[in-house]
Amino acid sequence: MNRRDAMQRVAFLMGGALSAPTMIAMLEGCKSNTATEAATSGFSFSTDYKNLVSEIAEIIIPKTSTPGAKDAGVGPFIELMLKDCYTPAQQAHFTKGLDDLEAASVKDNGKKFLESTPEQQTALLKKFEQMANDELKQQEQSKKIVDNETGLVKDPKDPKTNDKSKKETPPVPFFKLMKELTLLGYFTSEAGAKNALAYVEVPGRYDGCVKMTPGQKVWAL
Repeated sequence: MNRRDAMQRVAFLMGGALSAPTMIAMLEGCKSNTATEAATSGFSFSTDYKNLVSEIAEIIIPKTSTPGAKDAGVGPFIELMLKDCYTPAQQAHFTKGLDDLEAASVKDNGKKFLESTPEQQTALLKKFEQMANDELKQQEQSKKIVDNETGLVKDPKDPKTNDKSKKETPPVPFFKLMKELTLLGYFTSEAGAKNALAYVEVPGRYDGCVKMTPGQKVWAL
């Protein structure tokens, strides 16, 4: 299976399209380029945020009869992906999302996220999911174009906007990217592939059309 097929599988598991930065990361394999060279600086989470990211991932994919996100090492995966495959602007936006989550937890629950009850944590993440959806809508309604030569933001409806301009790509909302990387990390991990998906260690020949039985697991990437 090639990268494009894998990307489509993860998008299916998410119930929608992947964001542009995540598609680029999968299709290009995080190779060094103009957009990502700066992202390989010294980005890393603090110890508290490492634990926070791992806990959020575990809430998204909890341990049941199959391994959870922590078992699959999703937390470190997310940190590595942000470091190697995303721009400094996206890294900063994601970190700000963690800051905002902690601030909202203290405001709503009187304590930090990891100190809150599971019910309080879930309610807060649902709130941030809605915020991410609202942010996406706002981005869609206020698309901007940046002139390559002057760096000035132009109105896309302005007839003077020419072919030398390019679209400005806004950062992916915090919780949307959190969910994307959690699913990507989990379903491409050994624990996720072997336990949550239909996994064949040595698949053998390629069959282009295979009947699916009711309740059958999605095939591993």
